[in-house]
Amino acid sequence: MAYPKVLVIDDEEISRISCERILKRIGIETTKAGSGREGLDLLLAEPHDLVLVDLKMPEMDGMEVARRIRDYDPNIVTIIITGYATIETAVTAIKEGAYDYLPKPFTPDELVIVVQRGLEKRRLDRESQALRQEKEAMERNFVTMVTHQLRSPLGAIYQYFEVLLSDLGGDLSKIQREMIERARERLDGLLQLINDWLDMNRIQTGDIAHRLEACPLSSCVSAALAGLEMAAMEKGIKLSVNIPQDLPRVCIDRNTFREVLSNLIANAIKYNRPEGKVCISACETKDCVVVAIEDTGLGIDEKEIPFIFEQFYRSKSKAVRQQQGTGLGLAIAQKIIRAHRGKIEVQSRPGEGSIFSVYVDKERRE
Repeated sequence: MAYPKVLVIDDEEISRISCERILKRIGIETTKAGSGREGLDLLLAEPHDLVLVDLKMPEMDGMEVARRIRDYDPNIVTIIITGYATIETAVTAIKEGAYDYLPKPFTPDELVIVVQRGLEKRRLDRESQALRQEKEAMERNFVTMVTHQLRSPLGAIYQYFEVLLSDLGGDLSKIQREMIERARERLDGLLQLINDWLDMNRIQTGDIAHRLEACPLSSCVSAALAGLEMAAMEKGIKLSVNIPQDLPRVCIDRNTFREVLSNLIANAIKYNRPEGKVCISACETKDCVVVAIEDTGLGIDEKEIPFIFEQFYRSKSKAVRQQQGTGLGLAIAQKIIRAHRGKIEVQSRPGEGSIFSVYVDKERRE
């Protein structure tokens, strides 16, 4: 069993030694540092569970140390020691990532109580994280097992339908053909649901973050449009693309970002009116590139917009429900864009179309 480790950062040696002696009595291992910079170096070299840091120190004060600890590892419990204890100090400390503060002078019992409370929080956080990871792993394994077990037999049934519809098994009556075609359509929807479910569970935020690279947006849009022109042509939808030539490259994972654009463009075509329009455009802001997919379609009720990115959510609109869908496409798109540290915004009114705007980081120009 690993014992908790506490780091004491204080420019006064007597304070460091006092904390060490008090905590040693209750079996807590202590490391000491005489400055904020030395303390941060110790944290980088060796993990600690809790940090006691003095507020007033030369060169780097306790607030700055707490801020840097939060940025390095927000799970480390930080407690500010201060001789200037006020409500304002406490609020500022919490905002900078501190868990609690301890006013000077303090008794041994006061130090023990605040440290034990902080270590209990650390223990509970670790247990919660471990349970969350275990739950996520179980969900991924379950979903993968179930969907693979379902997809194989459904794929075989789909092939049988194709054989029957091609008349290789004998001539079909008009009614038989219509029944099989309807069954095949339903099977198409079920297979799409399984594929979307697998996509939803295979997307790992950390994996995407490690694959980000600078890419020209125009090539991403071209890749996303591949295969969608025919669907647009069948509905008489006019597609237009307006990507400025001088637009900076975007920091993306090519495959998953293309999937997002394809999903949004496919929706703009599917839920559009006949002979409608879909426009893909882009512009540059201070920190981002914004890709907008605008359509002249059915639109979305303002009350439904907060829910459209939830898994399996489908609009209550009769016109939308007539279209085949799984209710996972937008949830997948949002999950991918969040992994890119971006966001998706929606502007829409029923009967007036929609604009889906995707914000992603742009390549920094020197």
